[in-house]
This record gives sequence, C-alpha cells and structure tokens, in this order.
Amino acid sequence: MAAEYLDYYTYEDYKKWEGDWELIKGMPYMMAPFALPSHQLISGKILVELSKSLENCENCYALMESEVKFSEDTIVRPDVFIKCGEIDDISITPEIIFEVISKGSVKRDEFLKFDIYKKEGVKYYGIVYPDDKRVKIYKLINAEYIKIADLKNDIFEIDDLTCKIKLDFSKVWK
Repeated sequence: MAAEYLDYYTYEDYKKWEGDWELIKGMPYMMAPFALPSHQLISGKILVELSKSLENCENCYALMESEVKFSEDTIVRPDVFIKCGEIDDISITPEIIFEVISKGSVKRDEFLKFDIYKKEGVKYYGIVYPDDKRVKIYKLINAEYIKIADLKNDIFEIDDLTCKIKLDFSKVWK
C-alpha cells in the first residue's frame, strides 16, 4: 500500500484513544493488552535496581511504562527508563531506556525504537532478552548507537549521566 493512502495521526488524536497505544511517525501501534507476568516481573526488578541508584539523586526518576513524547507524531511507552527534570513533563528525553523483548515486540524494539531513540538522543538503550537472561546495552556515540555491553549476571555501572547508575542484573533474573 502506498504511504499516501495511510492515515497520519498526531498527539491530539493519540490523546483520545482508548487502550494502550504508541504513536510512531504518525502510525498507531497497539500494545499488548497486558504484559506477561514474567515481563512485568523483569521490568519491575529493573525499575527497583534503577530506583536504588537514584536514592541520593535529586530530580531524576526511574519510571515504568510512562509516556514519552518525542514529537507531535511520536509518543512511546518504554518499559523502564530514567528521566531527569519535571516528572510530569512527557517531552523530556530519557537518559536511559530499557525495553523488555516479547515475541510481539522484537522488530519494534530492535529496529524501529532503536532508530527513534538514537535519533532523539537517548544516551543509553538496553534491550532485555528474558528467555536468554541477557541484556545488550548501547551507548550513543557521535549520533550512533555502539554496543558497549552484552550482560547476563553482571553489574553494570554508568557514570556519565546526570546521576550515577548501578544495575545488578543477577538480581533481575532471580
């Protein structure tokens, strides 16, 4: 189908939709009606680990499945992320995002969101593979994502964000 025949949506349209949606480059993407318990558990443990790192950091927050508005036609809901600044300002670019892969999200997370997060300046992007108990972490260097870690039960530390982050992935997989 030619692109000119597809509907194009904006944030004003998105705000009226019922259910769980993401809007990417004007195209709606329905999210799974509910995450599997294993997906929720891993996301929750990553959130807890990030929150522990931020205990002494003012104005930075670890959030789960909240809206991030990159533009009028791109609004996503990452699984887990850190943003610094006004907590209710959905237009703040997160410093780090983690997406937990599910069968229905692989292409979107590995390609589509990968490119969006890179373009929007997200400093770190972690793709979590629950079945393999593994996470790939990419760092934005010279406007490109470079894989800097492929972790299983490792501790990962980041010290070039607004706040220092320490994640113990051995606790995520328990």
